[in-house]
Amino acid sequence: MAALKADNKKQEINMRYLHICEKPYNLYRTILKVINSNDENDILLTNNSEGMKEMFEEISKSGIFRNSYYYDEQKHDTFTHVLKTQGTFSIKKVSDIGLTIVSIYKMVKGFITYIKSQYRAKYVKLPKGINLCDYDEIYITDCTSIVNFYLYRKKLNNLVYVEHAKNALSGKYPKITNLLNVLVKMRIIYGIRGSCRYIRAIEVSSDKDLVVETKGKEIRVIPVDNLVNNLSHEQREQIFSIYATAYNLKFYDDVVFDMFLTTTIHGRNNEYSYFQLSKQIIKDYLYDAEMIILKPHPLDKIDYSILLSEYSNIVILPSYFSVEILTFNPKLKIRKLVSIDSTANNSFSDVKENIMVGYEYINKYGI
Repeated sequence: MAALKADNKKQEINMRYLHICEKPYNLYRTILKVINSNDENDILLTNNSEGMKEMFEEISKSGIFRNSYYYDEQKHDTFTHVLKTQGTFSIKKVSDIGLTIVSIYKMVKGFITYIKSQYRAKYVKLPKGINLCDYDEIYITDCTSIVNFYLYRKKLNNLVYVEHAKNALSGKYPKITNLLNVLVKMRIIYGIRGSCRYIRAIEVSSDKDLVVETKGKEIRVIPVDNLVNNLSHEQREQIFSIYATAYNLKFYDDVVFDMFLTTTIHGRNNEYSYFQLSKQIIKDYLYDAEMIILKPHPLDKIDYSILLSEYSNIVILPSYFSVEILTFNPKLKIRKLVSIDSTANNSFSDVKENIMVGYEYINKYGI
């Protein structure tokens, strides 16, 4: 299948790019950017996230990229995510002491894994056909990955850091992650959130409230909304078809859906609490839905299939599916969208009710 271009006029090919996509949103953003590009674009999907293997075949057939590759060797369990999920180590009662000890243990273990991954990266073998010297720029995902470590070891000067989620490089992170910046300056670790010395530029959707690690880097702002607006009707259909085929998704044109987007599980609260939260959302907001779409956050690993035995009108999407893709199907009717803190809800401008309940709702139920 040939890639659909908004402008069919032939233009001179200027640059050669390699896009290394390791997270679902990062892949979605890259497709939007490249589909109207006249440069030579190759893509490398990796096993860093679930669902990439399924997407690889459809991406390869789409014609959007010149060459498509898949990396399926050693991987790294993100250390910064370990930090983020361990909370703030506040001790308010006796039971918190044990939890704090467990959290510290997980952090230390995660840090050791991080250091080992930096070392093991020298053994990485990229798929045959990739010659890093061929590319003017190499776009890498904002994440801790062994492929990133491999590229850092090569001391390349053409790396562009791309946010793994919308506005992921904006706002506040747990203070404990700032301690890692000391290790960056000591050159014990390569860096987090764009601080690595080998990164040439950082690509974001917005430059508002960027984290301190981005200071001194070239910031390239490419709003995702602009990329979406530049798509033709045919391109939207093509992109939707790629995802629907890869993940075997089927929707009925004559059904009206309500949808709930879950949130990231932070801190020490167990998965059971968040599972119960989903049932409460259905009870409070989706009780009169004809059909319900439940889309877990990419980091939400709860098994929601248990809900299928309680609700006959629910469809559970894969957590690694980029939910924004649903807006590319004009026949899909969504009446109500409920989320906790999702940045994806802004993509659904045509829903009748777009409700973000916020963390106040979670706190109300003691989560």
